[in-house]
Amino acid sequence: YKSLLQNGTWSLEEPTPGVKPIPVKWVFKVKKDATGHFERFKARLVVKGFRQQEGIDYNEVFAPVSKYTTVRALLAKAAAEDLELHQIDIKTAFLHGELEETIYMQQPPGYEEGGPGIACKLNKSLYGLKQAPRAWYTKLQEELETIGFVATAADPSLFTLTNDDDSVYLLVYVDDILIAGKNISTVEKFKLELLNRFEGRDLGEITSFLGISITRDRQDKVIKIDQSGMIGSIIQQFGLEEAKTKTTPLGPSYKLSKNEGELLDKETFPYGTLIGKLMFLTVATRPDIAYSVGTLARFISAPTITHWQAAKGVVRYLAHTKDMGITFRGSNMTLTGYCDADYAGDVDTRKSTTGYVFISNAGAISWSSKRQPTVAASTTEAEYMAAAAATKEGLWLRKLFDSLDIPMAAIDINCDNQSAIKLLKNPIFSVRSKHIDVAHHFARERVQRKEVMFHYIPTAEMAADIMTKVLPLSKHEVCCDMMGMA
Repeated sequence: YKSLLQNGTWSLEEPTPGVKPIPVKWVFKVKKDATGHFERFKARLVVKGFRQQEGIDYNEVFAPVSKYTTVRALLAKAAAEDLELHQIDIKTAFLHGELEETIYMQQPPGYEEGGPGIACKLNKSLYGLKQAPRAWYTKLQEELETIGFVATAADPSLFTLTNDDDSVYLLVYVDDILIAGKNISTVEKFKLELLNRFEGRDLGEITSFLGISITRDRQDKVIKIDQSGMIGSIIQQFGLEEAKTKTTPLGPSYKLSKNEGELLDKETFPYGTLIGKLMFLTVATRPDIAYSVGTLARFISAPTITHWQAAKGVVRYLAHTKDMGITFRGSNMTLTGYCDADYAGDVDTRKSTTGYVFISNAGAISWSSKRQPTVAASTTEAEYMAAAAATKEGLWLRKLFDSLDIPMAAIDINCDNQSAIKLLKNPIFSVRSKHIDVAHHFARERVQRKEVMFHYIPTAEMAADIMTKVLPLSKHEVCCDMMGMA
């Protein structure tokens, strides 16, 4: 409450006739660090933004946040070039945003002043307002631009500043800011500059970011990221501390379908909660469970007992590999992609699954396991669609690497299907390929322009196999090793 007053968040006024102030509430939270240990108590005044009316109380609401791929790419670069990595946490970040609309809200419960007809006219944004994230990002961007930082085209939450052959990178995720640079004096200078403009905490050298634990060996140029703390809390929450562990996420016998088994009572078995937690792990640090979790997420509207048992099996696998994470090592910042497809692997729709993974500095920085939007008529078509998806990601990664001062001439992508590679390199028009959607043919154009280079590798060396199907233990371990998972 003191922070709100000091910030001049509102002024007490009688609302315009006919205007009903938006209700507010206090929210209390116990904040924990990446390892799951207590950090501090937090109190927050939140506006009930669902009462806002579009066109009256707000207009534009979009605000960018950094992609986890950008975080991993920056960490890979930091490992290779031994960059300084520091973190800042901005206090009450949304309170810095400036509103364009006139908004009245009720006074905070327990702190009412001036009689029953008095309300708070907001001068600054507040948590809960639909436009609050946008207002904060706009304010932060304006301040960073006055310092000299520029938002990159690849990721608007990644800001760069180059001065006298010294580059500084600043990555923003709402109120968490990661600063990377070659010289500690330069990093400290910009930290001080930011903390003079916004009240915040200097967290020093980074040990965790966005729920990811970061371990570093600067002498050997190694950075490892993992989420062992969150995995431990998931195991405890679902009562699997004493359960027998597994060596793979799903067994080779699993072919899950929507009509398999008895429907689950969602109130007794929180299937959606479990899948949501597993998906966060998948997005951040655990590509090895991407296919399993993606498959289980398809049944979230009507899960069965079989699906629940399979989901718990993934947790048992995580218990076996609790400390596993992605390791970036070495000083060679190349980028290599792998794309694969599992033809007609979905039992219910007969659609194929696209999988790709991009590896840099010996660790995976980008991956995807996704069911294809249409049914493929052949293995070649399924692999061709996977190649198109990998091409899109590869071109974006090239733009991102350029923003990180890592020039890329062409992206190398490996594929284990000879027919798909021939189709990518040549304008073949045959009975098997003439029906393929034109949306996927852009990949061939990029190959001809030498922006992307496709190479054949045997299936035994395909790292993206883990993104498309359930694998036996030996191949599962090979794929994890290729992705830098230790």
